[in-house]
Amino acid sequence: MMKKLTISFAMLVFFISIMILSPFSSKDLFAADGDSLFSTYKVHTINIRFSQPNYWDSLIYYYNQGLEQYMSATVIANGITFNNVGVRLKGNSSFTHPNNKKAFRLGFDEYVSGQKWNGMKGVHLNNFWNDPSFLREKLHLDYCQANNIAAPRGNFVRMSINDTLFAFYSLVEHVDKTFLTSRFGSSNGDYFKAVDGIGTGADYISDFRWLGADSTLYYNNYELKSNLTNGPWKKLLTFIDTLNHTGDIATMLPAQMNMEPYYKTMAIDNVLGNLDSYIFSGRNFYIYFKPPTNKVDWIVWDATLSFGALPGGPLNIETLPITYVGSDTGRPLFSRIVNNPALKHEYLLALCRVYNTKFTTAALFPKIDSIVNLIRPYVYEDQRKMFTNQQFETNVISDITVSGRRIPGIKSYITLRRTSIQSQLNALGIDCSTGIDPNGQETVNTFELYQNYPNPFNPSTKIEYSLTKQTGVTLVIYDALGKQVTSLVNNELQNSGFYTVEWNGTDNAGNSMAAGLYFMKLSVGDGSFESSVTKKLVLIK
Repeated sequence: MMKKLTISFAMLVFFISIMILSPFSSKDLFAADGDSLFSTYKVHTINIRFSQPNYWDSLIYYYNQGLEQYMSATVIANGITFNNVGVRLKGNSSFTHPNNKKAFRLGFDEYVSGQKWNGMKGVHLNNFWNDPSFLREKLHLDYCQANNIAAPRGNFVRMSINDTLFAFYSLVEHVDKTFLTSRFGSSNGDYFKAVDGIGTGADYISDFRWLGADSTLYYNNYELKSNLTNGPWKKLLTFIDTLNHTGDIATMLPAQMNMEPYYKTMAIDNVLGNLDSYIFSGRNFYIYFKPPTNKVDWIVWDATLSFGALPGGPLNIETLPITYVGSDTGRPLFSRIVNNPALKHEYLLALCRVYNTKFTTAALFPKIDSIVNLIRPYVYEDQRKMFTNQQFETNVISDITVSGRRIPGIKSYITLRRTSIQSQLNALGIDCSTGIDPNGQETVNTFELYQNYPNPFNPSTKIEYSLTKQTGVTLVIYDALGKQVTSLVNNELQNSGFYTVEWNGTDNAGNSMAAGLYFMKLSVGDGSFESSVTKKLVLIK
């Protein structure tokens, strides 16, 4: 007993010393919920075992009745067994996927309070409807993460039902209180989800138009996900009233909404051609009234049709105007921004920040190739997929035409879209590479450090960063106690551009480092001024 106590005390002292001596926050020293599911490209395994003999008929019946009714099943996820997991079908257009490849929602805590899979109470299994590349959702969500946008994380799943291979799916984090806490540090605020009302006959849309002062007029247009009281609806109506009726939108809207994340989200939707979103279809988002100010924060949802895959969307998506909005009157939360000179200017600066160094072939093509090489065998073995193996291979690179409709290729879209955006920015006199617009205002940050990949890694990992102007650069690796391990870039004068540095898990002397948590710190400056950013990385053996 004494020996066990001594070991426990020693471990406690070790962790306390790390927290005290490390120059990094204690939050960075521990893995966040879902990290093992989403922190690196991976195909997870899920086997759903139903005991009910007619489970499929029941799943279909509940869906057709409009009931979010779960069925109990045993779920084996990455070899771990979870009993009494809630399982139901979900989706709108995706429900029409051929070969019974429906999208699923898993609620690990639906019947067992507190049950979680790596900290996740629930996850979504999406079916790649209308995406021959199998890449769109993952690329879009990762792009949002890289730009510090509140968006769910995504990965991949090889799914079986009753021990028989069923199909290949995307794995997506659920937006719930766990999500809100991880992104905003609070889950006590009210939040709404945009409705999937298209095709219901009335076509209810979460468009933020003013319908009147009676809150019941909005019940079909917005789905309240928090407390069922009048308070949340009053907040929503106040926001919509201000948006539609104020004469000083440039002052009043920022007083009620966190604008920078919203600007960046709209810019990413535009850059990546994600029109099944607010700017066109008027759906696939959440809004969160973050306490104590109750300012609105935007949350991304469902990017499965990004990169121009939305049927019925604008033609020639690669040349979409960078201030595009589907309807000036029907989408006031964006149309009022692009029609106000001050807010439009701020939006274009945000577009610069998400576009300039990240939306490049150098930044995206290697990641695309890595993901494709990972998922190819799983795509090929999926007998329920919507497209052929050849269409998968082709659409990664270039367009395909199906039933007379063009689906843009991922790589060809990136190349053509960047050319179009650059031309539009040039016409407006905005040079994102220098960070200065014609009025001399700063448009982009001086630098940005991206998350290394792969992470966790063994034996080596790539670290990427971008610069918007010439500056001195230092890139250092530290261990968890804050001791310098190695210097990868040592006060070098570098020009604007995108840089990739590889670390092979060794120190300055070439000695292999032990498995564990490390930190990369990028510092830039000219001697009179220095700024830095730090991210964690994990070495495994």
